[in-house]
Amino acid sequence: ERIRNYSVLLMQLYKDEEDHPEIDSRLLRDLYDSSILHDIGKVGIPDSILLKKGFLNEEEFAIMKNHTIIGYEALKNAAGDLGSDFFLNMAMDIILYHHERWDGAGYPYGLKGEEIPLTARIVSIADVYDALTSKRPYKSAFSHEKALDIMQHEEGKYDPELFNLFVKNAEKFNKIKLKYSDEKNGGES
Repeated sequence: ERIRNYSVLLMQLYKDEEDHPEIDSRLLRDLYDSSILHDIGKVGIPDSILLKKGFLNEEEFAIMKNHTIIGYEALKNAAGDLGSDFFLNMAMDIILYHHERWDGAGYPYGLKGEEIPLTARIVSIADVYDALTSKRPYKSAFSHEKALDIMQHEEGKYDPELFNLFVKNAEKFNKIKLKYSDEKNGGES
């Protein structure tokens, strides 16, 4: 629920910031539905890597990075059976490109700037914020403030316009985090 709501909020803020007639209720609904699939490819990653208590070594990280392609291929195969649908195309873009970086230093293809689909740029911000503010096998949940500080020091990672909207409206994202988090479990819901 957090990823969905962060993503839709950021898309709505983007729409409201300037006139974006292409962003309509259908696009927002499809983003809501498809954003939660961003890490579906992790089903193809061994638990020894997914649940590792410490940080991943270089080899393990190389395996982890494959989750984008695994997820994309799985959804592409399903889309072949189901037929072409905008929702599925959006989901495939998000799955494949949500770890690309604005500066081109991301993966799997090193796309840069607006080569990265808008929905993937949005989910990237939502995903990082959620990962930082949630408990993981290798770390405790960071506070909202600490997460913002970390993200603001990740030079070149995010679409600057979207990231500025995120920062400007940070308290709205914190409210979503609090609404959908079970604090006694370290921020996981």
